Amino acid sequence: MQNSSKKIKIIFCGMPDMATLCLNSIVSEGFEVVGVIPPPNFNPTAKNFITFAKNLNLEVFEYDKNPNDKDMIERIAQKNAHIGVICSFNHKLNKDFLSTTKMGYINCHPSFLPMYRGANPYFHIIKNGEKTSGVTLHFADENFDTGEIIAQKSFLLNEKETIGTLFNRTNFMINDMLLNVLNIYNDTGKINSKPQPEGEYKKAPKVQNDIKIDLNQGVVMAERLIRAANPFYNTFLNFRGAPVRILFADYKIQEHNIEQGIITKIQGAMLEISAKDGFIYPKCLQCGSWGIFDTENFIKAFRPNIGELFN
Repeated sequence: MQNSSKKIKIIFCGMPDMATLCLNSIVSEGFEVVGVIPPPNFNPTAKNFITFAKNLNLEVFEYDKNPNDKDMIERIAQKNAHIGVICSFNHKLNKDFLSTTKMGYINCHPSFLPMYRGANPYFHIIKNGEKTSGVTLHFADENFDTGEIIAQKSFLLNEKETIGTLFNRTNFMINDMLLNVLNIYNDTGKINSKPQPEGEYKKAPKVQNDIKIDLNQGVVMAERLIRAANPFYNTFLNFRGAPVRILFADYKIQEHNIEQGIITKIQGAMLEISAKDGFIYPKCLQCGSWGIFDTENFIKAFRPNIGELFN
């Protein structure tokens, strides 16, 4: 049950999992959440998030398609909230929506803006081999991820960072930063911000679920792509005509004249596959929807042969 001990009232917009974590923390911290805007009802995450919010005794404004509808905007405005929070929300909100609270809306973004504006920073940050990243809180405007910056924090990426580990790290960092900003606003009535730098920066567009590994791009890119997808997306090579998902892999850079995608060595728990500039060594593979194998058990189950294609 919500037990408010703060002065400010909040409208909360979001989608799991960032939204679930941050909403729970905001309520636990004693802030009064006067309305929750979930994903539209057709979104597969909507039902569980709505149930979660209602179990916190929060009022949820459900809708079928567009949160910018006039009726929705009027309902939100009637709550007279001080500020709104947006956590991983995939709708562009219009000027009227963003004017429904006194201070506007804080958007929580998992990159060091203005780098990697867009739907999926996690994937592109790893795929592009970045050494550092960050998180940003900024005021939402009518475009995605372009509003004035409120707070930021940078960090080093781990050598074997995956989209899953980066997702979790940034969610918890955003959660802590958001609580700090809300507490400052509650105590002072102010939130300082500054415009984002102008210029061209790397983008983070939406990612398709199935991603075929292109061995012609080299072993470094292939290994990055595998980590950038694990565990949310399906990066695969074809083996015996069927897609085999690769969840982890090592690699070696080495010149050779072998056709790409050839199994060149099978030794114990090691499977070597040729690529443009070296060799890929899968460590965890998934076949269909049922079988996840380490390399040793994949070899035992499917008995691959040297010279077979894996591309």
